[in-house]
Parts: sequence; structure tokens; C-alpha cells
Amino acid sequence: MNGVGLEFNHLFGYGVLDAGAMVALAKKWKTVPPRYHCEAGSMIETQESSLFLEKNPDYESSVHFLEPFDLSREVTSDRSILVKIKTDACAGTEYAVNYLEHVQAVITVNGTRRGDLELFLTSPMGTRSMILSRRVNDDDHRDGFTKWPFMTTHTWGEYPQGTWLLEVSFNTQTPQHGWLKEWTLMLHGTREPPYTGLSAADPHSKLAIVKKAHEERLSAI
Repeated sequence: MNGVGLEFNHLFGYGVLDAGAMVALAKKWKTVPPRYHCEAGSMIETQESSLFLEKNPDYESSVHFLEPFDLSREVTSDRSILVKIKTDACAGTEYAVNYLEHVQAVITVNGTRRGDLELFLTSPMGTRSMILSRRVNDDDHRDGFTKWPFMTTHTWGEYPQGTWLLEVSFNTQTPQHGWLKEWTLMLHGTREPPYTGLSAADPHSKLAIVKKAHEERLSAI
């Protein structure tokens, strides 16, 4: 479940589409507000400190900070790395994003076996998305990924302001190592609540869940 209450699955996303509900909703659909694109920060520009995550079943207790900042992030098969970007989501500019649609992590990374690399992105609201899974047939050891835009929609409807975490790891028992060289966070969404003009007949629908979360947030401001 993501930060505004939407259930999702890493393999199946938000589930099977309801064609009947889509047709019914299309009859009263109102266009959502304009979409904006915010370059929220990068590993190089923000000079943020990194975290190292020793592989441990107890995920939370295995995180600790390391200083100082190092532009070349080495990851090994027994040590993951976590890098953070803290953002205001372009607040006060024409590109401000307050309600997310999708997020991209534009990454440059390489490794002794690219197919064993895994990437996870965690939002400020705590949603952890797998943006790259292990690929058994990917034996690349030279090219890696260069400015590759990995995307997730699992943070749909969330509020992007705060600290984002990128985790880079090897999913293998074979000794491997690699380097995270660059990470840029791109936020895509709207400045205004996207579903204000729509009514949700089913209180358990995804539309109703997101509308309620956004209304509660606005009333709390």
C-alpha cells in the first residue's frame, strides 16, 4: 500500500482494469489539472551524505550514515548503498509538483554483472518501489546503465516533498562490485489536487481513496 492508501503489487501494479467502470466514469470525467515536470535534485548537485546498508534481514536496524560525501559510490555483493535526495519538489517555481503521477530516477551505474543489480526507490511517504529487478540473462560487465530513466507509478497521488532514498544492491551469492556514478530525481504530477471535480460513487474505489487523502491533507493545512 502506498502513502495515500492505494494497494499495489510490484508485478501487477494497481491490478486489473475494470472496463465497465472506466466507461461509466468517462461519461462524467473532467480533465485533470496541467501536469508539470520537476527536476528535484541529483546526487552530484545536492552534495548529500550517503548511507550504507549492510545486508541484514532486519532492514531498519541495518541502516547507518557515513560521511563525508563521495561522488563515486561503490556497491558490493555484501553491501548495498543508499543515497538520499531531499527536495521541496520545485516549490515556488512554475514547475512545482504537489501531487505525484509518476517518478523517474535517471541513473548511471555499472557492475561486474549488470544482471545482478537491483534498484529500489523509497518516497518521503515511505513507499518502496522496485525500479530494477534481477535479470538472469543479463551478463553485461562493461556498459552498465548510462543516464537510464527508471520509472515507477507506485507513488501515485503521494506528496513528493521530503527525502527520497535510492538503494543499489547486488542480488547474488557470487562476489560482485559496481559503482553508482549519478542519480537525478524527476517528479511528474500536478500542482493542484487532480480529482477535485470528480465524484466517486464507490467509497472503496481508488478514485475515492485518493480524493479522501487529498481532501484530508487540504483541510489540515
